[in-house]
Formats: sequence, structure tokens, C-alpha cells
Amino acid sequence: MNIRLNVILLCIVAVLGGWYYSQQMTDNSGLEQLIKKEGEPEYTGTKMSTTVYDLAGKPQYFAESQEIKRFESTERTEFLKPLLNLFDKETALKQWKVTADYAEVTKEKMLNLRGNVRIESLDPTSRLQKIETETLSVDLNTQDISTQSVVKSQGLGFTTTGTGLTGNLKKQVATLLKDVKTYIEPTVVKQTDSLEVQQDKDKK
Repeated sequence: MNIRLNVILLCIVAVLGGWYYSQQMTDNSGLEQLIKKEGEPEYTGTKMSTTVYDLAGKPQYFAESQEIKRFESTERTEFLKPLLNLFDKETALKQWKVTADYAEVTKEKMLNLRGNVRIESLDPTSRLQKIETETLSVDLNTQDISTQSVVKSQGLGFTTTGTGLTGNLKKQVATLLKDVKTYIEPTVVKQTDSLEVQQDKDKK
């Protein structure tokens, strides 16, 4: 009788011990999920949009993306499949449309783009209309741009291809560095020159 009772008691203790152990493991697992691991973003969001302003309170850029990750420790933001608009500092109007497969904005306000990078002017009279490449960096403070990748740029009356580029979006200029080939559309160039002359006369 005593042996049977001892066996029953041992079985009960074993069951209770197993249950307690499983509860501890579940609690620890839940706690680990709440603790942020090194290198992980502080927050993430899907199908989000945001507008970032400079210190003067003027819009610097607008971004919408399939996924946004923010790393507070390094003050870095990542965008997946982003669409961005860059603003003119003086007028606070949208000046450029930017798309890519991936983008990041660093603490220093450098916009680094990768994969199917495309920059398009929202001003139909801009001398520089479009830039297409695989990688591109944009200084959001000055709107200076640079890349070492193969580039195709289009403007009013011309298309240029080459490798490597430096320029400035605000000034509507882009200089290709090597292997440069340029195709001119004389009719468009002539029309543009005539328009500029007429605008100069109107100002006088």
C-alpha cells in the first residue's frame, strides 16, 4: 500500500515539475521577444509615409514606402521600395521624384539609393529631366549627387550615357565622368534657347 502511494506521489511530483518547467520556458521566450537584439530597428512600419523638415521648419523630403525601419542608436532610416519627393529650399515646393528598390537616410542626411534608381524632375522646364542608374547618393542638405555606376541622364534636347556622375539637383546639372556618349535633339535645343531668350527679354 505504501509503495503504491509513493509511486502515485512521485508521478504527481514529476507532472508538476514538468508543468512548472514548461511555464518557465514560455515566460522566458516571451521576455526574449520583448528585448531588442543588437542591430535590430527600434521600430518598423509597413505602407507608411512621412515628411521630414529641416531646422528652419521647411520640408526637406517626403517619403512613402512598403516598409520603413528606424534605427535610433545610429539615427538611420531604411526604406524598401520607396518613393521620395525632394523639396526646393526657397519655394518649399516638390522639385524631384525619386524611386529605387532600397534607400537609407543617414544621420548626416545622406540619401543612399540602390537598385533601379530613378530621379525625375517635377518641373517640365528644368534643364535636367531624368537620371537612371543602379546606385546614387544625394546630400539632402545641398542636393549634391554622385555615383560610380553606369548612368543615363536626360535633359531638354539631349540624352547622355556614361560611367560615374557628379552634380547638383538644385542647379539642374549633372556631369558624367567617363565613357560619355551624348545624343542631341537640335529642334528641342533650338526651342529651349528661343524660350530662354524670350524670357530674358520679358525680364528687361
